[in-house]
Amino acid sequence: MPVYERKTLPTLLQQIKKGEVVPAYLLIGERYLCQQAADQIATLLCTAGGTVHSIDGDTEDSNLTLSKLRSFSLLGGRQIFRVNNTRLFHSKNVAQAIWKRAVQAHEGNKPENALKYLRAMMEAGGLEANTAENDPASLTAAQWKKCFGFAKPAEKLEWTGEILTRFSGQQEAESSRINLSQNNGEMVLATLEGGIPENNILMLLAEEVDKRKKLFKSFKEKYAVINLHVDTGASTQAKKVQQAVLQEQVAAVLGKMNKTMAPGVMEQLLERVGFHPVAAVMETEKLALSVGEAEKITMPDLDRMVGRTRQEAFFELTQAISEKKPEQALLIASRLQENGIHALALVATLRNFTRSLLLFRILLEQRQYHFRPGISANAFQEQCLPALKENERWKAELSGHPFAVYMRFKAAACFSIPFLRSWLQDILAADMRLKGSSVDTETIIQHLILSMMTA
Repeated sequence: MPVYERKTLPTLLQQIKKGEVVPAYLLIGERYLCQQAADQIATLLCTAGGTVHSIDGDTEDSNLTLSKLRSFSLLGGRQIFRVNNTRLFHSKNVAQAIWKRAVQAHEGNKPENALKYLRAMMEAGGLEANTAENDPASLTAAQWKKCFGFAKPAEKLEWTGEILTRFSGQQEAESSRINLSQNNGEMVLATLEGGIPENNILMLLAEEVDKRKKLFKSFKEKYAVINLHVDTGASTQAKKVQQAVLQEQVAAVLGKMNKTMAPGVMEQLLERVGFHPVAAVMETEKLALSVGEAEKITMPDLDRMVGRTRQEAFFELTQAISEKKPEQALLIASRLQENGIHALALVATLRNFTRSLLLFRILLEQRQYHFRPGISANAFQEQCLPALKENERWKAELSGHPFAVYMRFKAAACFSIPFLRSWLQDILAADMRLKGSSVDTETIIQHLILSMMTA
């Protein structure tokens, strides 16, 4: 069967309306888009009546799910067994993608989400995730590579053990209900191929899948696969696709609520929200409700209801530091904390920013890249960038718009290597104070920013 995508999803929905139904559906990609599509499919499947049984993939007992799938129900209509965040398609080939999500959740001060991703990565790498003794941070570089298929990160990983220990009681309770058998995929295939009651439907949702697994190949050949993955990179093409997805979401909400937006408002809304479909929908609904009976949402409405995103504020913070504006940097840091941003997230941002500057500073000192003070943006793009991109090792760091890369090099040129190294020492000291002292967090952040700008 063909793999359906965002643009061809309406074709699948039409087929379901006509009665062309398969016993299993797999939705992969961006979480909110998958949930949204799953709701649409379930609604159509249950047009004549039915029940959706929602199952958490993080705590699922596969044996119990498959037992229900094989059984005839006393309830009327279709019975849809919807497994959210299934791990059936995980392997070490997707461990790196799961790790990135865990890091993002940790830096966003969402420990429970970070725990879910961390445990999923551990299981994908063949580690039991029900004990802090298997903390990935304790693995050697070689062991990490063998388990997860990618190099062990260079940054401090103490937080993984802290999260595993913090939720150890919860993990033990859940582990008693989870079937960690490596044969779960085979069991699902055997159940589907052996035949299930006509009114029973299996629906699986996953953010990451290993497309080389037999289970995925079987779904692709015999059942329905809906791929709603969206490239979250910074390339022009990726940004274009992200923009299209968000515009569709906003337009759908406006149509449902009989509202329109003044010219330029949607563009500003999406710029402030970033690529977060669920946030775009929620902010649009909030705007539509805030204007009351008015039919059009204006720029003042947007400014009143939707503030800057954390990403924008973080950028302004690092920009103020690179431009050596302490008062502005302190003000932005204070507002971020007032808006609920954890101090550790600020420290993580400054650490990544410093490492980026240090890398660019080291690169610009190497003669083969032809960087020189005062070089223009056009000359940088023609003379320096091609040589820099020949080194695949820095592919991610050098991605994005050429002018943005040029500005990063210009910022790095303003600081010496010893100066930037002293920043890392200050950041480490602040991180330790936040985790092990009684000093007020805002005081620690203010001291860090001032020490970075006067080192």
